[in-house]
Amino acid sequence: THAAAGRRDGTAPGDPIKSQLQQDMFTAGELAAFLQGQRGIVLVQLLNGWDPSKGQPLYNPLTLLMMEQALSAAGVAHVSSVAPGGVGLTGILYADREPFASWAAHLASFGCQANTVAGSAYYKLLIGLLLGYKPENVLGYVAASGEPATAQLQQQVAQGIRKLSRVKPQLPWSAADTDIRRPKPAAAVVAASKGGAGFGGGKGG
Repeated sequence: THAAAGRRDGTAPGDPIKSQLQQDMFTAGELAAFLQGQRGIVLVQLLNGWDPSKGQPLYNPLTLLMMEQALSAAGVAHVSSVAPGGVGLTGILYADREPFASWAAHLASFGCQANTVAGSAYYKLLIGLLLGYKPENVLGYVAASGEPATAQLQQQVAQGIRKLSRVKPQLPWSAADTDIRRPKPAAAVVAASKGGAGFGGGKGG
């Protein structure tokens, strides 16, 4: 279905803006797709410190249930991503193998958050692709933000992703897989040269 594809492929160009309830359902759906091996990484906003009036996203009972299942599932690992200034906290759940382990560590290195918008076209594109959204959906999202991804930018992002891990993603993944490549400590490249502009998330990809 279209909804199931969205949980795996991201929001397609022209899709309506989600309500808060739809966003909560979308996050739970992404976790379900992750548990089915259809996604290698998923972001879950744990703390919203930039606009507390909107409430805390983790209070969504369906998301809590799916997170509990994911964190107790075999083959799943997680890392915390703290927003610059400590104004937000996101949980990054990932299949404990390459390239997802290195990709998750890189997302955490610049404080990627699930429920905010990345600060540049570079990070919008990078985050969307690392989360496994369809490239055309990610490019459409970037273009809709008013700063289309040029061919040069796309090449730059692709090169950066290859530097994180040489292993190509294999989906669906399974905890029973025997060919699991563990990450190397140096795999997470801190994006200091980008000046922290990656504060944002990929749910719009």
